[in-house]
Amino acid sequence: MPISGRWLTPTKVFVNVLMLAAFVLPAPFVILSPGDPQNILGSAITISGTKVYPTTGKLSVTSVMVTDPDSYMTGFDVLYGWVDKSRAVIPRSEVYPEGETAEQAVEEGAAQMSGSQINATAAALAYLGYNSASKIVVVEVNKDSNAYKNIELLDQLVSIDGKKLKSSSEVIAYLTDKKPGELVSIKVIRAGLGELIKQVKLSAREDDSAFIGINIEEQFDFPFDVKIKLEETGGPSGGLIFALGVVEKLTPANLVRSRNIAGTGTITTDGRVGPIGGIAEKIIGAQADGVEIFLTPTQNCMDIKNLKALATEKSGKSGKVMKIVPVATLTEAISLLELPDNAKFPSCKSFT
Repeated sequence: MPISGRWLTPTKVFVNVLMLAAFVLPAPFVILSPGDPQNILGSAITISGTKVYPTTGKLSVTSVMVTDPDSYMTGFDVLYGWVDKSRAVIPRSEVYPEGETAEQAVEEGAAQMSGSQINATAAALAYLGYNSASKIVVVEVNKDSNAYKNIELLDQLVSIDGKKLKSSSEVIAYLTDKKPGELVSIKVIRAGLGELIKQVKLSAREDDSAFIGINIEEQFDFPFDVKIKLEETGGPSGGLIFALGVVEKLTPANLVRSRNIAGTGTITTDGRVGPIGGIAEKIIGAQADGVEIFLTPTQNCMDIKNLKALATEKSGKSGKVMKIVPVATLTEAISLLELPDNAKFPSCKSFT
């Protein structure tokens, strides 16, 4: 009896093509994975013009590896990322603005890192009692805002509506209650012209909050030279650890005490610690490196999933359970590091 072959129906062919396409066509996602902690107590921080003290142990910045915006991500890559528990798959739009290239992402990350290092130095020196003269300088003007052609690059911001402002955070706080369309009076110092007063109508963001349309940077005249350099790392999340590293090198107290300590968190010039992204991946990377104490911003405690598992999993190299310790300020972080090894440290359970 002759045997006839079975042909796929058009519907089955169409479904199979769709399934294949889902695995090979580009997918609008990025993958986060743990990076290796980088110890900053070696050559990453160099200080000249004042006495520097020796350090012991490791104080590390943690990082997250993120696929760049130009990467060709397929459905298979996304599926693999979901299966691997050490990775996270999130929509591309949550990490990169529409149309941003890999080169632009690197430039933005480098700018954020530079700002973080300045903030960290300012916060550390303020904690230690040093006075550093500072000014707020305009470093970018949004061409689509009402500030364009009113405010210029390198203008020094003196006040808004007669209120003298000493930091970027004070500028942001002042604008919180303002509405789009309101006029503000901005006093600046412009090279060659001296003090000028400009009337600027506030523009609107997508969430209807008001903004001037300028990017500003605090510039400091520090009493001695502090340089922070870390290769292949961008973004603002190293601020807390950089500040701790500067304090550690400028005091004989020895905060680290031969321990393996790591952490993350942005920092303001007045020492406030802010939340970051990729906290779970940073914790996983720290555990693999044998970190004993991991400092996390208190605002990230709500983001830490499977808290019980993370709090009881042993670090890969030390074989000890890593303490995940929340902090809100640089002063608090230093106070916690000064505690004896057998002390009871706070945990994220109080914030979740």
